[in-house]
Parts: sequence; C-alpha cells; structure tokens
Amino acid sequence: MQVRPVAYAFDSLEEVLSETETSAAVTHSHPEGVKGAQGAAPDLISESRSIGYTICYAGGACQMNDLDTIIKRGEAYFDEGLYARAIANYTRAIAAWADNSQLYTLRAKAYTAKAYEEAGRAPFDEDAYAKWAESLSRGGELGLALDDSLRAVALDPANADAYYGLGVILMDRRAWGGAIAAFDKCLVILPGDAEAMCWKAAIYDELGNVPAALEVLDGLLAAGAELPVAYHLRSQLRTLQEDYEGALTDASRAIELEPEGPEYYLQRAKVLSYLGEKPAGAEQLAKAVKDLSEALRLDPAFTEAYNWRSLAYLQAGDDRRELADLDALIALEPGHAEAYRRRYESRLASGDRGGAALDWLYYCQLEPGAVSEPPVEAAHVARSDFRKFSGN
Repeated sequence: MQVRPVAYAFDSLEEVLSETETSAAVTHSHPEGVKGAQGAAPDLISESRSIGYTICYAGGACQMNDLDTIIKRGEAYFDEGLYARAIANYTRAIAAWADNSQLYTLRAKAYTAKAYEEAGRAPFDEDAYAKWAESLSRGGELGLALDDSLRAVALDPANADAYYGLGVILMDRRAWGGAIAAFDKCLVILPGDAEAMCWKAAIYDELGNVPAALEVLDGLLAAGAELPVAYHLRSQLRTLQEDYEGALTDASRAIELEPEGPEYYLQRAKVLSYLGEKPAGAEQLAKAVKDLSEALRLDPAFTEAYNWRSLAYLQAGDDRRELADLDALIALEPGHAEAYRRRYESRLASGDRGGAALDWLYYCQLEPGAVSEPPVEAAHVARSDFRKFSGN
C-alpha cells in the first residue's frame, strides 16, 4: 500500500493522517479510497514502531538508531515507486554513515529508477528511440547514479551489488566496455550470477557478437538457471540465426516461467509470424495473432505489439484489422514514420485516397529523405510483394 511508507516516515498520527490524505488523493482519487487509506494508518504506525523504523533528527543532523531498519525503509519507498523519498532517505543515512558502500549502492539504484521514470516509456520508432536513449544517458539522475556506484565500489571492492548496478548504469550510458568489465567484477565475486550473465549476453548482442551472446546464455541455461529473460534473449538471438524452432521453444519457456510478461508473448508471436511466411503458414499466423492480443491485454499501450499484429493481419489479408491496429499505433506514438507509410499503403488499397494522401504528407514530413519512387506504385508493390512472400 502507498500508505505504508507514509506511516514509516512520520512520528505522530496527525502527521500520518495528513500525509496519507495527500498521497491517497492521487493514488485512489476517491473520497472513500482516502478514508480507507487513513483507516489503515494506525495499524501501520504500530507496525513501523514494532520493527524499529525510527529516525531522530536534531539540529539538522541525522541520528539513526539502526542502519538495517533505515535500509528497509528506503527499500519500502523504492518498492512503492517513491524514488525521490528513497533517495532522500539514503541521503540522510549517508550523512551519518558516509563510508557505507551499501547505502551508495541503494541510492544509485533509486537514482537509476528515477531516471527511467522521468524519461518515460521508450518509443518503438527507431529514430525516436535513439533520441530517447541519448536523452536518458545524458540525464542528471543517471550521472548521480554513476557517481554513487563508483563511490560504492571504491569503498568496498567486494560489493557485488555495486558492480552489478554499475554495469547496468554503464549499459544505459552506452559504455559497453565498461559495463562488461563491471559485470565481470560482479561475477568474480558471485560466480554464476544469472542476471549479470544475462546483461553480458545482451551487451554482446548489442555489439553484434551473436556467437558470444549465445555462448553466455547457453552456459547459463545449461547450468540450470530458469530465468525468463535469458530464454527470451536466446529466443531473439536464435531468430536472428533463423533457428525458428529453437527460438519458439525458448519463447514458450519464457512464457511458462512468467505468464504475465507481455514482451515474451510478443517474441513468440514474432517467431510464429516468420513461420507464417512459409506456405500453409495460416495456422502459425493465427497463433501469432493470439499471442499479440494477449500481449496487448497485459499492456494496452504496447506499440510494438500493435505493429506486429498489424503485419500479421496484412499477411492474413485482413485489411480492416490491419488498419485498426495502425490507427492504434499512431494514436499512441504520433511520431512513428513507418506507421504512417504503412497506413498510407493500407488506405490506398482500400480506396481511401484522401486519407492515404494525408498519411503520405505526414510520412514525408517525418522522413523527408526516404522517398525514392512514386508513392502509389511503391505502395502497391510493397503490399503485393509482402503477401506473395508470406505465402498466404
């Protein structure tokens, strides 16, 4: 509950009730919801006292009676998504324990999460994503996270979590070599750490070294690590190698391990779509549409899933549903140039020349250098070739 960190942060019932009203007015957005949150406050105050969540501030100095409980309070803030409060909590603790590596590690983690929160959802369009990633890497919060991680490893060279966090931050800053070195340090301290190995594989993939990435993942999964993200990444790599059966097996295993992961359904749908390009692939295509629909049920704003489902409908010859998904994609991501181009083709095929002309203008505005042949001819050829290639 959002009220738990509030109960831990303030000493008196009056303060907790007041701050709970402020918090619940946003999270619950209803008078009865606010009352319910306030009703839980007294019990949570008792809970916080029973486990020792007490901090005293005198003359601006931080006098803490138990480092472990301070850390737990920061983790409670983090788990609730209250990253600014988690950062403030760790900052006060660092004022008292300036040589504590764990505190810097935890504050770096909170700074990283806050950086992603401020950056917002990553766009699907490649150009927009590149700008988003560049903005994230140059953001102030990520810089603060990097400073804290470097301080943490300097204070305690045996802090595996600090090296792991440093690796993640350096990945976000596109410093691939430094990220690999950080994960290697983590793995020296904690041999076989599954998540660190997974991130190393992801970096190799980013660098175009697919064999190295597969070697890491094969070793990890052969050792018995049942990590859905590892199966997911290996499925992506096997897809690149056109090992569709192996990719399908891995994607299905990721879903078995984490059935609420929309990205896993998307990956399996991609593999099924490739299998649907073969003659008599209609059954695989129907399965792909089912997986994409499940991904969108789990995450209704998943633009990449709309894109792939629209392609599956195009393969299947369902122009109406293809157009509906392109409409949804553009509504969620208005700067997606390729979506305008494909909707232009779809509208032209359905006889909506006015709508097609408008989409072509948007496409030209977003991608002024992409037009190399007469648009009507290009559209007809593109759709015809795609369906011919699909074998449906």
